[in-house]
Amino acid sequence: MKDLQDEYAALLSAQEFGTGGPDYSLMETRHRPALTVLAEVLNSAITVFDMYARKHLFMSHNFYELFGDEPDSRSMASRIHPDDAATLLHHAVRAMRFAMARKERLTDYKFITEYRVRNASGRYVRVTEQQSVLETDPAGNAWLALSVLDLSPDQSEGKPVSSAIYNMAGHTCIAIRNLSAREPASLSPRETQILQLIRHGRLSKEISEQLRISVHTVNTHRRNILVKLNAGNSFEAIRYASEQGLLG
Repeated sequence: MKDLQDEYAALLSAQEFGTGGPDYSLMETRHRPALTVLAEVLNSAITVFDMYARKHLFMSHNFYELFGDEPDSRSMASRIHPDDAATLLHHAVRAMRFAMARKERLTDYKFITEYRVRNASGRYVRVTEQQSVLETDPAGNAWLALSVLDLSPDQSEGKPVSSAIYNMAGHTCIAIRNLSAREPASLSPRETQILQLIRHGRLSKEISEQLRISVHTVNTHRRNILVKLNAGNSFEAIRYASEQGLLG
């Protein structure tokens, strides 16, 4: 657990914010009014965490009603079910690694997880949390992290932590358990181009003519793509590459 905590802290610290700091007027003029209304409409517990100052900038009015505490990291961590804490942190580390590898598209992704927390009455309940990057700083670092927390409709006992990353731009979803088994891969620009053409139904001969390379070169790239993505065929490679956000 200590190793995971250290790794999580190291990932947070890896971001290099500029000396001037982010523009806090965005929070007050753009986000706070909208999030206040959203919390009223959805009756969700909504928070915004400042990754630059490492503190919460926003807490919806109903947060205390649900959990009896303001959402600082220590109080919420103490409320997570002890059987879920390590798994949840492991999933968070995996999700952050995934996001950091795609820094230019941070706002495309949402981290969705279900776990148990102790509510204001002292009873453990299962919650669904959706986390996304609300704002990046001028250098593209994740600055404001949005969390929307709701009671899960499934309050079955004994269910494990469940986590997934949703690509809002590509409308694909990958379970963290699959991400843990297969580390994020990378494709060269040419491999990405060829896989995109395969996704659009192009045959090797058609790809070779369009890109003005030999069929042999196309097939070599195709084999390399399957190896890099640990895929058994082109359909599986396309699906996995889409889930990983490698095809844009």
